Amino acid sequence: MMEKTTAAGALAGSTVLVRASFSAGIDPALIETARRLADAGARVAVIAGRGDPAGEFNPALSLRAFAEPLARAVGRPVRFIAESVGIGAEAGLAALAPGEVALMENLRFNSDARRAARSFAMRLSALADYFVITGPLPQVPANWIAELQALLPEPPLTPHLLQREFS
Repeated sequence: MMEKTTAAGALAGSTVLVRASFSAGIDPALIETARRLADAGARVAVIAGRGDPAGEFNPALSLRAFAEPLARAVGRPVRFIAESVGIGAEAGLAALAPGEVALMENLRFNSDARRAARSFAMRLSALADYFVITGPLPQVPANWIAELQALLPEPPLTPHLLQREFS
C-alpha cells in the first residue's frame, strides 16, 4: 500500500503525455491508464496520430471527434487542445487542473513528426514530466517515440505496475 501512495504522490500536479492509438477505437489500456493517472492528480495529455496528412492540417483527420467518446469512456471531461506542440499546446495544458484530461490535436499535422524526430521529441518533452505508451503503436513509423522515451521517464503508475499494484 505504501508503494501506491508514494507513486500517486509523485504524480500530483505533474503532466503525463500518454501515447495512444485510435485506429481500433478507444483502447481499454488508454482508458485505465488515463483514469489512474488522473486519479493520482496528474494532468493527462493524450497524444496520437491519425492518417497520413504529411504535416498538413486536414480537418477530416482531426482528433477532435475522439474527445467526447474518450470522455465517456474515462468518465470525466476531456478538453480538446487544437495543437500538439508549441505555445498553444503549452497554454492548453497549463490551463488544466490536476486530475484533468486533455486530448491533443493529431501529431501528424506537424511536419517535424516525420522529418526531425529529435526536434519533435524535444518540443513534446517541453509539455510534460512523464511519457507512457498505451496499446499498440501505429504502423506509420514514429521515430520521435524513442527520442521522447529518452527525454522523459515513465510515470510511477505505468500500466504494467498498475496490474501488479491493484490485482
